[in-house]
Amino acid sequence: MQRVIAGTARCRPQPEDIVVRIVSVVPRLVFEASTHRTPTSGELDLLAAVSDALAREPDGATMRATLCRTMALHLALPFVALGTVHEGDVQAVSVAGSDGGFDIQPALRNIMRVVTARRARHVSRTADEPVAGTRITPESFGWESLVALPVLHHAGHPVAVLCIAGPAHITCSERALQMLDVVANHLSVALDRSDLLARLAEWSNGMEALLAFSGAVHRHREPVALIHEMVEHAAQFLKADGGRGGLSSASETGDVVLESDAYWRSGQWRRHVMRWARGEGIPGRVLDHEFAYLTADYPHDLARDGNLVEQESVQHVVCVPLRDTSHQVVGFLELHRGVDRAAFTWNDAAFLEALADTTAMAIENSRLVSALAAKNAEVRRLFAQHAERIEEERQHIARELHDEAGQALVGVKLALQVLSRVMPDDAPAMRAPLDELRVQVNQATARFRQLARRLRPPALDQHGLGTALAQLVHDTEQRSGFAVQLEIEGFDDRRFPAHETAVFRIVQEALTNVSTHAGATEVQVHVMQSNGFLQVAVLDDGRGFDVQAQSQGLGLRGIAERVHQLNGQLELISQPGAGTQVRVQLPCR
Repeated sequence: MQRVIAGTARCRPQPEDIVVRIVSVVPRLVFEASTHRTPTSGELDLLAAVSDALAREPDGATMRATLCRTMALHLALPFVALGTVHEGDVQAVSVAGSDGGFDIQPALRNIMRVVTARRARHVSRTADEPVAGTRITPESFGWESLVALPVLHHAGHPVAVLCIAGPAHITCSERALQMLDVVANHLSVALDRSDLLARLAEWSNGMEALLAFSGAVHRHREPVALIHEMVEHAAQFLKADGGRGGLSSASETGDVVLESDAYWRSGQWRRHVMRWARGEGIPGRVLDHEFAYLTADYPHDLARDGNLVEQESVQHVVCVPLRDTSHQVVGFLELHRGVDRAAFTWNDAAFLEALADTTAMAIENSRLVSALAAKNAEVRRLFAQHAERIEEERQHIARELHDEAGQALVGVKLALQVLSRVMPDDAPAMRAPLDELRVQVNQATARFRQLARRLRPPALDQHGLGTALAQLVHDTEQRSGFAVQLEIEGFDDRRFPAHETAVFRIVQEALTNVSTHAGATEVQVHVMQSNGFLQVAVLDDGRGFDVQAQSQGLGLRGIAERVHQLNGQLELISQPGAGTQVRVQLPCR
């Protein structure tokens, strides 16, 4: 497809056009019909070696080093250098065959920059011929000649510079220059692919960091742990060398300060406690102004930390606040880069602020969850105290019923017996009511004793859980009319009185539910102590119910509260027509 821009027809490069351009030079070496010259075996070996090296798709540093060695070997050159170009500047240079004994990098980079700017090949055919635009000559390096060739992208901008030096008849011959053109075309595509793969790897690592960060903020973590994870993931995404983060707190005077407990560098945290009041250091300024802070000259910044400059060689810094939903600063994030790295940008700051807002919400949620957990713990503690007091009150009432009311009825019964003995035999009208009154007193005494046992069975305190459950099962069978099978294992000693009371009440409540709602004919009760746990199961063959559809009554709620208070687990299994199972597991500690 063709479009006209400013009166000039331009075609968007297509992949096939790039391939045609890359291989357009090869026929001149492989077969030149006009001159009938064929490439030498050395030239073919070089092309094969270069193609093989580039086809392996190594990283940039490996590619440069391999290509330099390959060309120096096959062309018998004393010097080959390859520098990559990024945004118009030479970024990294690899050299093969340099034995000058001095640092050639500054002059070599200068040559490469000139060739990059001109986008044209330079050839110094004699030792005293300077590179255009410089005063640098091949003889200043001990060379006889020099060729510097820009490697151009298909869009026309330079992506690398290739330099060779050596005898003029080798480096400056037409065959050698044609060979450099072929290598440059191969190299252009390889560098494109290498850059693309590097960007894909960078993108993948960044996405992994973001996904990991997203997973971290959606898990319940302590705020300090969240801050540490945010620093690590943000540093990975923005390629920072180091960083730190912190949370706000109140000082002794009640003022808000920012605190950091550690410093991160090279994948490791080092304990380093710092505190900043408003206006102190970069975190203090962020706290004061509530805005991101960016500097590309940290050693000379008025808010610098001298230790970071001396010990960590920090040059570039970006710091952003963490603000909660009410826009109050609750923390900060600060990332660092060294002197040999690019400065942070305001886009980086904006990205960090987005992460910071998400982290602030996660911190607020974490604190709410922690507060809720504390409230739940308080509720459990209060429930435990309440249950303990209820048991004490039940025990007191049961004792009063047994000792006071029971003894009073026994006294009435004895008085009636005495009265019966002194009653004249010829007064049958009085003896019959007296006998009826004695029967009622006996029945009342039995009911008082039964009520006292239900409130707090004496057997539980005097003889333990096994005896108390046996008595409970007997009373239930007498009252309800269904058979109860009791099975107890592992209660030879009495080490857990609180758990015994809980188990007794759980079984008591479960049997009451069966008697009231189940319509069962048989119930099984299993209580076992094993492997540090108390296992309780109450199984009936009653009518059952839909656990999901039917709300739980007060009995089941009471069981659940007791189990929860002792950090146990409750499982309720039932369905219509299949009976009900109440299973409880309590840790013994």
